Amino acid sequence: MPLSNQDILNIQQARTILAENFDKHITIPQLARQTGINEAKLKEGFRELFGQSIHACLQQLRLEKAQELLLTTDLSVTDITYFIGYSQVTHFTTLFKKEFGLTPTEWRKQKKV
Repeated sequence: MPLSNQDILNIQQARTILAENFDKHITIPQLARQTGINEAKLKEGFRELFGQSIHACLQQLRLEKAQELLLTTDLSVTDITYFIGYSQVTHFTTLFKKEFGLTPTEWRKQKKV
């Protein structure tokens, strides 16, 4: 599906919305409405432009923010979990360990040496 210049702008806007609202529950239909592009084109175009799905991008943004907070604050892992938009600490911890090979607590201890 070829993307017009306007489609590309809309999809870039969608990524900006995700980056600014990573801590909120955003659905693809909401994102499509906000950016004025249909869901199928948004999903396909997002993958084409950014090399990952919308869900994967949101997860990456959240995990990057978690890393930043682990390094720069003394917030608990539970507080960070809620701050970045997850509601279950175990879910966040599992994702973090899968991505970085360590739990958030282990990662913080290793990086803050």
